[in-house]
Amino acid sequence: MRRRDLLTGLLATTTASALGTAAGLSMPAVNDETNALASAISPAPSSAWLQQVDILITTLKQTGIWATLDLFYCFAAPSQSACTYNWVNTALGRLTAHGSISYSAGQCLAGDGSTGWFSTNFQVNSGKASDGNSAFGHFCLSECTSDDISPFQCSGDKFSIGHKANGSVISNIMACLNTSDGISLSSVYGSTVGHWTVQQNDTAAQIQVFLDGSSIGTGAATHSAGVGTVQLLKSGHDHFTSRQVAFVHYGSKLTAQQQLDLSKALYSFLAAMDVRPKIGGLGLSTGPTNVAPYKHLPTGNGNNLVYPVTTSTNALHGSLQGRAGAYPYCLIKVTDPNYLNLYRFEVHKGDAAPFDGPSIDRIQFNTAQLLIPWQVTGDISFAFFIEPGSSFDCTFCDLPDLHDQTDGVNSGPTHALYPRDGNFGVWVHIKPTTWSSPYVSCETGRWHFVRTTFRMDNSPNGFVQTWLDGKQLWSRSGVQVGTQARAPFWWNLALYRGNNSNGLPLAVWYANIEIDASGSQPFASRISNPLPVPPLI
Repeated sequence: MRRRDLLTGLLATTTASALGTAAGLSMPAVNDETNALASAISPAPSSAWLQQVDILITTLKQTGIWATLDLFYCFAAPSQSACTYNWVNTALGRLTAHGSISYSAGQCLAGDGSTGWFSTNFQVNSGKASDGNSAFGHFCLSECTSDDISPFQCSGDKFSIGHKANGSVISNIMACLNTSDGISLSSVYGSTVGHWTVQQNDTAAQIQVFLDGSSIGTGAATHSAGVGTVQLLKSGHDHFTSRQVAFVHYGSKLTAQQQLDLSKALYSFLAAMDVRPKIGGLGLSTGPTNVAPYKHLPTGNGNNLVYPVTTSTNALHGSLQGRAGAYPYCLIKVTDPNYLNLYRFEVHKGDAAPFDGPSIDRIQFNTAQLLIPWQVTGDISFAFFIEPGSSFDCTFCDLPDLHDQTDGVNSGPTHALYPRDGNFGVWVHIKPTTWSSPYVSCETGRWHFVRTTFRMDNSPNGFVQTWLDGKQLWSRSGVQVGTQARAPFWWNLALYRGNNSNGLPLAVWYANIEIDASGSQPFASRISNPLPVPPLI
C-alpha cells in the first residue's frame, strides 16, 4: 500500500464505534507527516486521532510555523509509543524513556518527579534552530509546586525555563536559551499551566517569553551557545519535573502572530481530545478535577494581588479579592486564546474577603484601575454559566456590578441572581431607593449572554439598558442614574453573596468579558452575535 493511501486504508477498516464522533466525517487532505505517523506508530492509532493530527499539521503549515520546527512531540496521544515520535520527522529525534513515565491516554504524560525522563539523539542548534534564532516550548496541564524545572532541557544546560506554582504570590520565572544565565520575569498568573515558549531573538541574547501566545516580556542574558542533546523532563543537573505535559516543540523563532497562532492551534487540538474546561468539582477544595489547562490564581492575602482581566477596548487589570484560604478552587482562569477570556468563580460558605463581615461569601476582581467618570456612557458585555447544583439560598447574589465611592450599597448597574430561585435581573441604586428590572428565568447548565449599556448622569440624560440572550430585559431612560457625589465608578467582576443559610457552594463561569468607557457603545453587536464560548458539558 502506498504511504499516501495508508490513512485512507485505515479509515476504511476502522469500525464506526472506534471512530466515535468522527464516524461519517469526510477526511481532509492528508499530509505526508500524518501518513508517516500512521505507518510508524504501533499499535495503530485511530483515524479520529489521525484526523486531528492532520488538521493541526495543516494549520501549522498554513501559518508558516511548521517550516520552523525541528522537533514536535504530542503527548495527548493514544499510546505511550505514539508519544515518542517527532511529528516533523519520525526518523529523527525519537524519545527514549528512562525510569518511570506516568502516561494518561489521550491527555499528557509526566516524569514521576524523581527518575522518569526522556533522552534523544538530537543536538541543539543543529537544524532550523540555531544560536541567535531559536525557540522551545511546552504545554503544561498541572500546577507544579514541588520544583521549578521545565520539561525541555538539554544535556549541556543553557536551555530552560524555571518556574513553579504558588498560592500566595505571583512568582517569577527564570528563562535561558543559549545563555549562561537567565532573565527573570513575572509569571503573570502565578501558575505553571499553559503554553510556554522561550525565544532567542538574536546573538545579543535577547530572550523573550510567551505565555499562551502573548509576550510576557523580554530581557538580555549572557550569551553562550548551548551544546548537547535534547532531554525532556530532566535537566543537565539531574533535576526532574513532575509536570503533566501535552506538547513540546523546538525550532527557529516565530513572529508574534505565529506565537498566537501556535497557541490557538494547540488549545484547539486539546479540546478535540476532550482535554478542555468542564463543569464539575462543585464544593471540592480543588475545583474541577478533570485534566484541562486550569490556571488556579493565587489568592495572596485576599486583597493584594493584581492580574490582567480583559484585553477588550480597555486592557483592564483587577485586584483579586476573596478569602486567602480559598485557593485553589475560588478563581480559575483558562487562557485559551480562542476566547477573549474565560474564568470559573466559586464561593463556599465562609469565603469572606479580609474587609468583609462573616456573613459574606466573595470572590471578585476589583477593576478600580479604570475609573468611569460622571456623565460618561459605558458598555459591558459578557457571558455567564451557572454550574448545576449551585445554591441560591442567600439574601443577595451579585454578578458583575458597577461600584461607586461609598461604604454602602453600590450604585449599579448590578447584574444579580435572585435569592432562592436564581432568576436573573439588574438593579440600580440611589440611596435609599433601588430600581430593579424584571427577574427572569436563568437556567443553570447553559451559557447566557448579557449586554448592558448605561450612562451615570442626572435626569433626563441617565439611562440603563440590558439585554439577556438577545432579548431586552429593561430600558430605564430619562432618569437619574447614580450621583455625581459618588463618582467615579468602577466594575467589580464578582461572585458575591450574603447570608447563605444552607452552607452549599455556588459556581459561575464567565467568558468574553468586555468593558468600555469611551462613550462609543461598541458592544451593540453582541446582542445578536455573541462571541463563541466553550461547551463545558
